[in-house]
Amino acid sequence: VNLVLCTSLPYHLVYLPHRIPERKSDTNNNNDMLENQAFGWLKNAITGSGPSSNGGPSNAAAISACSDLAVLVRGVAKDFDVVLTKASSSEGAAAPTPSPGDGAGATENGANSSSATTAEAIADGSPADDTLEDLQARLDRIKTLLYEERSASSNAVAQSGSINLNWTPAVATNVFKNFTSAADRPESGDHATIGEGLMPRLIEHLPLLPFEARKSVSAIFNYLLVCGLDGVDARQFASVSSAFASYVADRAENIVDRLVKAHVCKPSEAAGCSCVDITLLCGSMLRSSLRHANIYQWMLADGNCERLVYPFLDVYVHDPNFDVSSDALETVRVMFTGAAGGINAAATGLGDEASEEYRVTMEGIASDFLNRKYTEVIDERVNAKCLSSRANYMTRRMTLQLLSSILLNRANYNVMMAYISSQQNLVTILCLLRDPSPHITLDAFQVFKIFVANPNKPPEVVKILFDNKVKLVKYLEGLHKERENSDGQYRDEKQLVISTLEGLQI
Repeated sequence: VNLVLCTSLPYHLVYLPHRIPERKSDTNNNNDMLENQAFGWLKNAITGSGPSSNGGPSNAAAISACSDLAVLVRGVAKDFDVVLTKASSSEGAAAPTPSPGDGAGATENGANSSSATTAEAIADGSPADDTLEDLQARLDRIKTLLYEERSASSNAVAQSGSINLNWTPAVATNVFKNFTSAADRPESGDHATIGEGLMPRLIEHLPLLPFEARKSVSAIFNYLLVCGLDGVDARQFASVSSAFASYVADRAENIVDRLVKAHVCKPSEAAGCSCVDITLLCGSMLRSSLRHANIYQWMLADGNCERLVYPFLDVYVHDPNFDVSSDALETVRVMFTGAAGGINAAATGLGDEASEEYRVTMEGIASDFLNRKYTEVIDERVNAKCLSSRANYMTRRMTLQLLSSILLNRANYNVMMAYISSQQNLVTILCLLRDPSPHITLDAFQVFKIFVANPNKPPEVVKILFDNKVKLVKYLEGLHKERENSDGQYRDEKQLVISTLEGLQI
């Protein structure tokens, strides 16, 4: 049998009006689990889980057979301490960043593994020659055990049609306890960080890990946060998800702050593309954190805006790297709408009441923030920076879509009235309505129609519309005319805008 491996696949961008694309890492956790289970054996074959690079027996075989989470996490902590010690002792490099492929042989101290080592001893701590390789294998094994437990739980609920609330997810519970236990900190204290447990340390030193290990850390972090929010058996995992969210919230000054600062992406020849990878993984972890009201509310507090919120609009969404800027824009969408994922009542069994309560809570936090910080967010950043001619195409387009979503949300009525009562805001949208890009003009129309539909227009807004109504009517009549046959809603809305402008009087 000939096995053909495709190492690179083209990415396709599909532009959908009135909707900001959701990132795969945030919405398809179940697909990721299935992919991990189906292709785990293939990944092991590709990444070298066979004989080790030094010719000795492979630790990966023993690690992949280990199901003792305490042993696996203890092994991760020991291997990680070796990585930190090696990094701190490296001459001329304060924080070296391994390349994605630098798994085996990254740490050298002359120690070799004995072939007589028992499976548990191998899983509990590696010789330094294969530290990164085995650290990566342990993290992958922990992730696999989480996914296997969730798959079995989902299948059981689907077959029985009921949820057993007396059942405890042992794997998820033990992973949470072992990754957050203070006992995993280095005894010497040389590498101690703010916040107890192994997870904050892994996030702090994420650049030191190989590519697959970074992905596993992100996957474990995201899983512990969202396992109680997604899936038909979500209620069975709610206690783990809530407990880990409280853990992150208590250490938000350390964890969330580092996830935000990871968006400062300056690739170098030494780091290669690892800077972008880390930014995207941290963006995913940040959005998973924002799905919990306690973390979400903390991040949008007045004292945190300058260092945690505003940098996204000031810097990150303007990054020249497309992946980094689009990821930052998706985080901005989550912060300003509270729509990090929500809860599907039918899919989770939580009920319509719980789902509605969750939605109202998250939208209320977002609305309160936008009302408090309207000038700083809308006037000083959205209009002046994200919608200016200096912003790139994708930033302007996705900002327009976000703005439309905000203004049309009933929870943001006060924000909408403040926005459409501004003469300067109308001028900004009119300029975008004449943009050369048809996508931007369509998105600008979705905001412009709100100005026209407002029954209580301020005199200065009425004057601008009245003075330009002939030109506006003529322009709108030809705007995306080809779309009218396939989109009845757009046709009706455009006709209503035109007729309102024609009847406008001072």
